[in-house]
Amino acid sequence: MRRRTKQQLVTAAALLAAAAVGTIAAPYVHPTTATGEVRSTSTGQPSPSSTVSAAEGLRDLRGLEISDEYVPADYDRDAFGQAWADTDRNGCDTRNDVLRRDLTAVVTKPGTNGCVVLSGTLHDPYTGRTIAFERGNTSSLAVQIDHRVPLAYAWRHGAASWTDAQRELFANDQAANLVAVDGSANEEKSDSGPAEWMPASTGDACSYAESFVTVATKWQLSIATADERALDRTLTACS
Repeated sequence: MRRRTKQQLVTAAALLAAAAVGTIAAPYVHPTTATGEVRSTSTGQPSPSSTVSAAEGLRDLRGLEISDEYVPADYDRDAFGQAWADTDRNGCDTRNDVLRRDLTAVVTKPGTNGCVVLSGTLHDPYTGRTIAFERGNTSSLAVQIDHRVPLAYAWRHGAASWTDAQRELFANDQAANLVAVDGSANEEKSDSGPAEWMPASTGDACSYAESFVTVATKWQLSIATADERALDRTLTACS
């Protein structure tokens, strides 16, 4: 009797331990649907670049070089390497990495190791709209990946003198410069700086300004005088 009780206790303890591990791991497991599609548990949290405070942004803004020096208009997207290269070597291209990070209810394509995003929902920071994303030749354009500091802007403010490798890393900098946004807003923004374009959603103006300064500081880019003034006004109001 005593031997059986001890065995039962050991079995119960093992079951409890297994349940605890399952509970801890559950948020990170992608349950597979009947069609083989994989659903992510992403919560669409803001990218790391949007977590810098306005006060820190103002401090870093003071340290940036201000330059309106003319740079020859020989910018070429190809100078920044392959579009959406896998620079972090995780087996997924940068575009899909950002989509998985910024969208909610993400469904990925079977056989892609959870990389290729088929669908999801974007809570767009630039417009405040909720956008349903569906992968397709034209439907994918509804959600685009924006460089907070555009590549052409970076070219004019320092990147023209970088190596090809540096420019490719900049173009794929998920941690600081990339965010999934409404496609039409991204196209409207184009290669504008903060003096010419700000998010329509006032709620994202602070995040956008903070991110712009973060990227310029990280990559030692200069900014134009008009952009410095626009960023100063925005960050001062935010703080």
